[in-house]
Amino acid sequence: MSAVVVGFDGSDLARRAALWGAEEASRCGCALQVVQAVRAPLPEPVFAPMSAPVPEFVTEETMSRAAEDHLAELAAEIRQNWPDLQVSTRVQIGRPAEVLAGEPGDLLVLGSSGRTGIAEMFLGSTAAELVSTGGRPVVVTRSGPVDGRVVVGVDGSETSTDAIAFAFAFAARHGRELLAIHAFNDVGWAELPEQDVDHVRVDLAKLLDEQLASHLARHPEVHVAQEVAFDAPARALLQAADGAALIAVGSHGRGAVKRAILGSVSHAVLHHAPCPVAVVHRR
Repeated sequence: MSAVVVGFDGSDLARRAALWGAEEASRCGCALQVVQAVRAPLPEPVFAPMSAPVPEFVTEETMSRAAEDHLAELAAEIRQNWPDLQVSTRVQIGRPAEVLAGEPGDLLVLGSSGRTGIAEMFLGSTAAELVSTGGRPVVVTRSGPVDGRVVVGVDGSETSTDAIAFAFAFAARHGRELLAIHAFNDVGWAELPEQDVDHVRVDLAKLLDEQLASHLARHPEVHVAQEVAFDAPARALLQAADGAALIAVGSHGRGAVKRAILGSVSHAVLHHAPCPVAVVHRR
């Protein structure tokens, strides 16, 4: 991994995302790039304190200066906590989603919502757009726990395979246990005799073993638990999210129509998980 890119907008959630990204960059041994996009609204008068009664106007230049000041403070905080980390900051004029999509880097980190977000659990428009564009993993952070296990959804698709690789690498870097969940949502199983359900469970467990085998060989230090759930995949993952440090999902599963569109499982997990979520796209 060459660089972790963090989108910043001055909000507290964005600051948390920057600290999360700094920790990840430090553990990966790569650089951290914190980027703020600025696009001024229509000019409007903003009155300065009484000592300077001449009104100023909100322009891209004044907003850029303010953004640079905020980024400088953030960079100083990060360097204090991670003195060996290479940190750079940049302000660019443009739409946040377009600016961040054009930033080079192997991982993009965002807060779940920005200054206009109603609450932390609501996914902001910038995050929603960027997790759908593909090209690299995108992590959407929240203020949930950071010391729990890593959860990954497995369904046999190509993006699921990439999500497994991401989850194993993350768990290895952070010394976390990993829970791999394969959810079987065929309604027909409910009508089967119990012994047939057991056979299905055994077969699915074997498939899960096969999906994990190469990753277990690559990361023998990661303790892995496996679960076959007769439930909707999103519900099974969200039930496992309580106390998790991260959930990793592929951008879409087998039923995806188009690569650039999020699947229903990744969409549900992004909107409802209380912990950071990594959406992994095919490169």
